Amino acid sequence: MNFFTRQAGAYRNTLKQSCSSLLGLVSGLLADSVLSDEEIRFLSGWLDQHSVIATAWPGDVLHARIKAALADGRITEEERAHLVHTVEQIAGGSLEQLTEGRHVNQLAFDDVDAITFTGSVFCLTGDFVFGPRPRCIAEIATRGGVISNGVTKKLRYLVIGSLGSEEWKHGSYGTKIEKAIEYRRAGVPLAIVREDQWTHALSTR
Repeated sequence: MNFFTRQAGAYRNTLKQSCSSLLGLVSGLLADSVLSDEEIRFLSGWLDQHSVIATAWPGDVLHARIKAALADGRITEEERAHLVHTVEQIAGGSLEQLTEGRHVNQLAFDDVDAITFTGSVFCLTGDFVFGPRPRCIAEIATRGGVISNGVTKKLRYLVIGSLGSEEWKHGSYGTKIEKAIEYRRAGVPLAIVREDQWTHALSTR
């Protein structure tokens, strides 16, 4: 076993331990279905001290949302509800799902105010209630969007069909979503959006 293999093994063990601790922590905090200001600040401090999970799925999402809520020194009720929902999504996953980074839930999606079609690169995955894939592609193309068959750094929107796909039935998502999450974590400005957000944008253009 070489040095890099040992390092990778050590990282996976640390990540698994941190995920286990995070699951136990958020489950305890949600026992009363409320997150107080003190509990939110405690979570923030805990994630600051556990960088392995704070920079890996799904701890990175929770960490970013807590930091955003604390940025102005005041936690609004809307921010609190958003954090409760985030924590509920994490608590709903098993340790294996979280450490594999393939747990399907709303944390994977972005809430976007608007979708820009002209000049934007789109990729579709899953099956769509809207219609067959060729029809979905045609709707994007007529509005000036560009279709990509895969997830690249040029991608602006990965649109997830509401019907999912066969590979999601056992709680894991496909490689397109996984790659998009990796790029997004690395700072690539792409958004993972639900079909209903996409169809709403179609109706406004």
